[in-house]
Amino acid sequence: MNLRYGRPGTESVDVVVVGAGQAGLAVSYYLWSSGVEHLVLERGRVGESWRSQRWDSFTLVTPNWMTRLPSHKMTAGTGADFICRDAVVAMLERFACGLPVRVGVDVLSVTPAGRGYRVTTPGQEISARAVVIAGGGQRVPMIPPLADRLPADIHQCDAARYRNPAGLPPGAVLVVGSGQSGAQIADELTAAGREVILATSRVARVPRRYRGRDIHEWAVELGLYDQATEAVTDPAEFREPHPMLSGARGGHTLALQQLARDGVRLLGRLAGAEDTKLTFAADLPENMNYADRRAAGFRRTVDSYVTSAGIVAAPRDTDPAERTVPAAPRAPLALDIRAEGITSVVWCTGFGPDAAWVDVPVLRGDGFPAHHRGVTASAGLYVAGYPWLSTRGSGILYGVAADSARIAQHIAATAKGNKTWTQHRQLRTLR
Repeated sequence: MNLRYGRPGTESVDVVVVGAGQAGLAVSYYLWSSGVEHLVLERGRVGESWRSQRWDSFTLVTPNWMTRLPSHKMTAGTGADFICRDAVVAMLERFACGLPVRVGVDVLSVTPAGRGYRVTTPGQEISARAVVIAGGGQRVPMIPPLADRLPADIHQCDAARYRNPAGLPPGAVLVVGSGQSGAQIADELTAAGREVILATSRVARVPRRYRGRDIHEWAVELGLYDQATEAVTDPAEFREPHPMLSGARGGHTLALQQLARDGVRLLGRLAGAEDTKLTFAADLPENMNYADRRAAGFRRTVDSYVTSAGIVAAPRDTDPAERTVPAAPRAPLALDIRAEGITSVVWCTGFGPDAAWVDVPVLRGDGFPAHHRGVTASAGLYVAGYPWLSTRGSGILYGVAADSARIAQHIAATAKGNKTWTQHRQLRTLR
């Protein structure tokens, strides 16, 4: 791997890619394939977010075959496996071999400069014709302000800082948010014998498998992950969290009903906190009903497709984890932290963008760069690896390669019309 640390002074390069995660490395791969001079800057290590912002047992919920990095090859017989965190890091390290990556370089700002951009790092300035913002779309934890009103001795962390059950102090754990991260962490904690209280939220779920196939096989065949961003008519869909699901232990269905049977205490949305007093919304029954309705809706979609396409499929089925409970569990609307023995709170309330270092007028009010399929209104400034960049699958390993290839092609096409770049390529050829 061509890993080089930044040095004092100035430097000029045609393209700077910021971030050495899957998106940045994929863009680099395609730029390299096109012969475009470039440099990848990573403030940590290759795949840093996978290393430091995923818990120890983290596993992708998408099967191995949905990983579409360039040159990535599945191991024979592992098509249905779910890749763990360490395997993702190892894959990215192998992928980075030979690419011009500099690790340990924190990009402080990107500002317009002449016909390009100035990329400022500690002790160095790099001028570039083009810059790719690769990553950072879901990096900053969105923790509600009421977290500041909890007692100082309560251990608080978010899903990115949670590591394992043993890393939390003894006592009951309040997990806030029942999206993928919250449900998976609650599942892991209760399996480890911890007392868990889950403040639920309005999140869809799907069964892990249905009619003999993994749910993602159906989703891909139905074209759901290839749904174009422009085809979305309801903007709320862009903010909807991924449905409850798990790839742990070979992959299994996550349902609030099963978590309750396993011993997790379900509550409504956390609505308020004042010292040791917590208040909750009375929406637990609706949260459970919503998840059930979405799962049933997905089944109907599959059933309709099987019928219309004439597919031979296994009979309709229901996962045991989805068995209904006689009645929605009674959930109190208030709790006292001390009386419940709560010593830890894990915030699983989502993540926002980390792009404040982009000093170019392309950021929207929510902090995300405005773009069209990864191309911003500022010539030479691109975005890669963000959710819904061009399709529903853009933000995951399934869709990042296609987006990266298109962005690299755009950069290469504009570079070939650039006299300085053409002369540089001619010099390299002569050498």
